[in-house]
Amino acid sequence: MTVTLDEPTTANLLPCVNWKGRQITRLVLGHNPIKGWSHCGTELDKEMKAWFNPEAGHDLSIVQRAEACGINTCQFGGPTMHDLLHRYKAAGGQNQWIATLYDSGSDWNPGAPSFEEELKAILAVDPKPIGIQNFGENSDRYFITDNMPRLQEKLKRFRDTGLLVGVCSHLPEVVEYIEERNWDIDFYQTCFYTVYSLANERRIDRAHEIYDDAARERMVKFIRRTRKPCMAFKVLKANRFCSTDDAVRGALKFALDNIKETDAICVGMWDKYKDQVSQNAGFVRDILREKARR
Repeated sequence: MTVTLDEPTTANLLPCVNWKGRQITRLVLGHNPIKGWSHCGTELDKEMKAWFNPEAGHDLSIVQRAEACGINTCQFGGPTMHDLLHRYKAAGGQNQWIATLYDSGSDWNPGAPSFEEELKAILAVDPKPIGIQNFGENSDRYFITDNMPRLQEKLKRFRDTGLLVGVCSHLPEVVEYIEERNWDIDFYQTCFYTVYSLANERRIDRAHEIYDDAARERMVKFIRRTRKPCMAFKVLKANRFCSTDDAVRGALKFALDNIKETDAICVGMWDKYKDQVSQNAGFVRDILREKARR
């Protein structure tokens, strides 16, 4: 399948959702490929990281391409992405972003910045984020170690910033726990796939990731049930639905057909071999038009 697109501008955005007054396109640019995280093996990781080396400028150009194709929001996290955002704004970029706080310092990686240091660094980025969410793997660790009150306290610090407050997770059990207790958050970032091969043993094993469609069905059921908006991610099964254009479109259609009209999808993109930004934006625009005609 070949997609031909006009060049959208910021005056011709993709359809948006309204999250507390913030207009967010239903397709959001994710950061994993830009950071060299393919979830498909070390060789692909290296190729992505080399392509998006800041010296080559491809990291900046893909964010600019997203803006040109009608995407108005990025979901980024970490110092390399903060630097990219500074360069993007300096080059005239207008898109907004939602931050990831990795929360790895005191609990999981003693050599990393503390929670407060990381939060301070995020708030110092220009442009300032419109929202902030806790890194999914660490949200899951709090659940697995029976330490959810500590996660709740950190989310309260997010609320102090005045930004949209979110929590990310790969496990339906985590967001169900939060939902049942009515925590003060604005959105969930929900992974279509559990990923962890030992999740049933309450362990996180990232060395042997799994992508079981039964996990997708469980998360989709939660997304549809909660009244809070969700940002669904890994909707392309971390590259596993990207063998053909039809497969990509089918996966995006499944996602948009199975989440709420108040929800968005977050997709990492890589433009070394194909203009994935233009193609994905075109698919999403067409799928949403079809849905509106039903």
